[in-house]
Parts: sequence; C-alpha cells; structure tokens
Amino acid sequence: MKDSVAAKRAAEGAAGAPLRIERFVNRFADWARWYNTERPHRMLAGRTPLQAWMEDTAPLRRIPADQLRHLMLASTERTVQKDGINFRSLSYLAPELHGRGGQRVEIRYMPHDDRTIEVFQRGKHLCTAYPTGQLTAEQTEAFRAHARAEAERLGRERRRASRRSRRELAPMTGDGTPAQESRLVAEKNGRIATRQARDAALRARSSTSLLGITPIPQKKES
Repeated sequence: MKDSVAAKRAAEGAAGAPLRIERFVNRFADWARWYNTERPHRMLAGRTPLQAWMEDTAPLRRIPADQLRHLMLASTERTVQKDGINFRSLSYLAPELHGRGGQRVEIRYMPHDDRTIEVFQRGKHLCTAYPTGQLTAEQTEAFRAHARAEAERLGRERRRASRRSRRELAPMTGDGTPAQESRLVAEKNGRIATRQARDAALRARSSTSLLGITPIPQKKES
C-alpha cells in the first residue's frame, strides 16, 4: 500500500505529469502565500503586496456575500422584450420584469451556467430571472400575481388620469354662474354657411366670364 502511494506521488511530481486536485490546491496556496508575503514587487517600490496593503490608509467597506458574487459575474446589456430577456438563445423571465418592455437593463451571468441571470437597472439589483419553461410552480404563481397587481396599478393610473383630465377641461364656473354655450355660431348654421361658401366658390370657377366670353348686349327697342 505504501509503495503504491509513493509511486503515485512520484508520478505526480514528474515534470508535466497531471496533479490531483488536492495537491494542486495546496501548491497554489503555497505559491499565493509566497507571492503576497515574501516576494518584493518593483511596481510597489520593493514592497510585498502584503506590506503595500497594510500601509494603505484607504477605508475598507465590507461587501455582502450576495453582492460580492454579483461583482464576479460577466455582464452585458439587453432590452426587455414582451417575452422577457432574450439571451443565449433563451428567454429569461421574472415577475419584476412585467411591465418593463422596452427598458434597457444590465444582466450579469456565469459564462458556463445558463440556469439564471441577474438583472440590474441603474446599478441596482432588480431580480433573478429564469429561463422560460424552467420556472417552478411557486415562481409561475408569483409571476401571475405580479402581472395582476401591475394590471390593477395601471388601471388605477388610467382612472386617475381620466378624472384629472375631466377636472382640467371642465368649464371654469367657479363663481357659481351656470355654464354657457361657448360656440359663437351654432353647429347647424356653421355647416350651412360652409356649404354656401363652397357653392359660391364653385360658381365663380365655372363662370364663363373668366374665359373672356361676355354675353352679347341686347339692343334697346326705341
């Protein structure tokens, strides 16, 4: 048993031989420790990265784990469509995307994981979107509930806008006097006057006098 373990280690130590993941992790950790704590860096005035870090007086801000994960993702921009966000031949949906058609958003994602995308707008996390057909029953119900709530909200806004327009267009009779007719010419009389004016214009155009033809004067009987 000991001979087989020793043989494996010898094979792993050979130049160009593959390493087991455990030994790779240990070797990489040793290298990172040496690079950051012992190796002087010419771009840091001969200091090690650890010395430069300790001498830096800039304030530190702790980032929550969920936000830290978002910062490590790749990103691009997309426009929200009627069927969600189209990305990598998939349509991603989330309840928070309902009613945002045409809006430009930033999406962050894992290059080799298409199960979810993170959606941001103006730097603020908006939602986590999932591919169509991959929503759970709870997510589907949440999407429908959000759609119903959005439809109700838009209905309330339309009703408020309608009431406001009626108030703004109502006759200004705040002094208590009754509303009066605002037309100077009755609608029926206006149509008659317009028709008469059009007929007069047509008669003028068809007049023979415009062609230089004048009627023959009649002789007066003596």
